[in-house]
Amino acid sequence: MAAFLIIVMIGMFGMAIDLSRNYNRKVELQSTADAAALIAASALNGTPEGIDKAVDEAKRAAEANTFSYGTTAVSWSGDALTFGTSADGGPGGWVNAATAKASATTTFFARVDTSLLAANHGNVRNFLIAILSPALAETKVAASAVAGRDSLNVLPLAICANADKPADSLASGELVEYGFRRGISYDLMNLNPGGQSPENFLVNPVAPPGTVGEIMTNRLDAVAPFICTGKMAIPTLRGGEITVERGFPINPFYMYLNSRFGTYAGPCDSSTAPADSAVKSFDLANVPWMKDKPDGLAAKPLTSPEPLLTVAEKPAGATKTAYGPLWSYAKAAKYSSYVAKGGKEPPEGYDTFKPTDWGTLYNPGKPDALAYPGTTPYLTNGGTTPYKPYRNTRVLRVPLLHCPVSTESKTAASVVGIAKFFMTVPATSSALYAEFAGMDTEATLSGNARLYR
Repeated sequence: MAAFLIIVMIGMFGMAIDLSRNYNRKVELQSTADAAALIAASALNGTPEGIDKAVDEAKRAAEANTFSYGTTAVSWSGDALTFGTSADGGPGGWVNAATAKASATTTFFARVDTSLLAANHGNVRNFLIAILSPALAETKVAASAVAGRDSLNVLPLAICANADKPADSLASGELVEYGFRRGISYDLMNLNPGGQSPENFLVNPVAPPGTVGEIMTNRLDAVAPFICTGKMAIPTLRGGEITVERGFPINPFYMYLNSRFGTYAGPCDSSTAPADSAVKSFDLANVPWMKDKPDGLAAKPLTSPEPLLTVAEKPAGATKTAYGPLWSYAKAAKYSSYVAKGGKEPPEGYDTFKPTDWGTLYNPGKPDALAYPGTTPYLTNGGTTPYKPYRNTRVLRVPLLHCPVSTESKTAASVVGIAKFFMTVPATSSALYAEFAGMDTEATLSGNARLYR
């Protein structure tokens, strides 16, 4: 009996020791998988180049790890890394890098499976437990991790693009993007390129493109935090139509938008919705750089029966005071610079016009600049540059939709681009005045990558 029990006891000791070694190997491989998946997902930016970068970064992160108690370096294999369009791989499942490039615009998730590395990574030789059975002489362990975007730094407010063309030139050589002119303020609640009724939309902030989201206008308390932070809990706006509801509920959301000015209400607070570094309003009393005081806070609407656009789109009848505050945040840009840069705006921006060019840019009307500061008034009053894309400040990232949109109250719409609009003054229960500041890309607006499993 003693001899038999000794064998059993050795086996039990073996289970304690060898299973611990197996567990430690699992932890080592899990650390490798987590690190490689996270850094790969962080590199995904909607382009084939992003996938190439993800492959390189995953290899670098994995090979920085070791296993077998730090005695052996990880030997990476590209087979261990696959890509998908959602946390479960998406309709096409998990695919390799070459296949993923064909759908790069919607690929924002990475999966790492260490079972596809060389066998020595997961094979653990047992010393004592094998006494119970030769089949237990070696154990195979593996780890896997899925990582991807968790959000997009875009406001769940959408408006119609004023034009279908991404870029065009006025006679003056000024750049116009989707019908908007940089440096001019618009009331985002009072635009419609197709008719006289205002068109604006609430975007379902949790329904990915290509899916049918539920109605959110009866769940505004759930939408409010997304207004505070200026984020949506989806990884992209591309790859399908998004779910929108006609009529953005500016009241009561205007209170949450004004957190950018340090005024907090509802779920907004300074930790999740930090105020801008410069909260001065550029209202009609604070535009000393304009010789002719504007008639209003935005470019004047065109009169019926014209579409609900402004004199900025058709300046034939404009006067000196018809444009509203000009250039409080952004200057008019040159179309020639857009062409020279291939439509990809560099960090320093496109070439811009000078204040002395106002008479040419805003003709007829010809408003005059008066002692315009060396930097934009926003920067002069304490604004930071370059603008931080991950921080919730006065620049709103707003999806531009291809219009007209189906007449249903809840419908699907296509996003043509993401526009930057600078809040010149706090929003009200009926108006949102903001200066167009150019276009942005999802590559600069993606939220943090996180582990899903």
